[in-house]
Amino acid sequence: MSRYVDITLEFASEIPISELVGSLTREGWRLNDGGHINYLVEPDMTDWDTLPLDAITVVVEEMERARKAQGSCAVILTWRDTGIGGSFLVMRGGKKLTLDPRVDTVYRDDSRDYVEFEWYLKKILPAVSELGLTGYTTADLPS
Repeated sequence: MSRYVDITLEFASEIPISELVGSLTREGWRLNDGGHINYLVEPDMTDWDTLPLDAITVVVEEMERARKAQGSCAVILTWRDTGIGGSFLVMRGGKKLTLDPRVDTVYRDDSRDYVEFEWYLKKILPAVSELGLTGYTTADLPS
């Protein structure tokens, strides 16, 4: 059985991609998915682009252009050197950020079928709380 899992964060106003990525990386998140950067910037959001790790500036600029043009963009981020992370999707309008934690997912010790949301929230909330965060929701449901 597959599951729909995400953390959606909402903000008071539109957040520029450079501020969002800058804040996340200062707190320990890395644009490193197996030794390269994977991101989405196209209108149908289906084909991931890949660039080397030193192309962060190019990726941020492309994501900002895409968000302004079509409304959404995404990048895979991992936590420090753990390899744990997921795809961070900036939704249309720039006021929502959704994390799909499907990169070496952390599951609950007491119920291995469910994601340990606290692990992710402890690492995300300090990074985004100063960006006008107004709230968040989590979901872990059968799809």
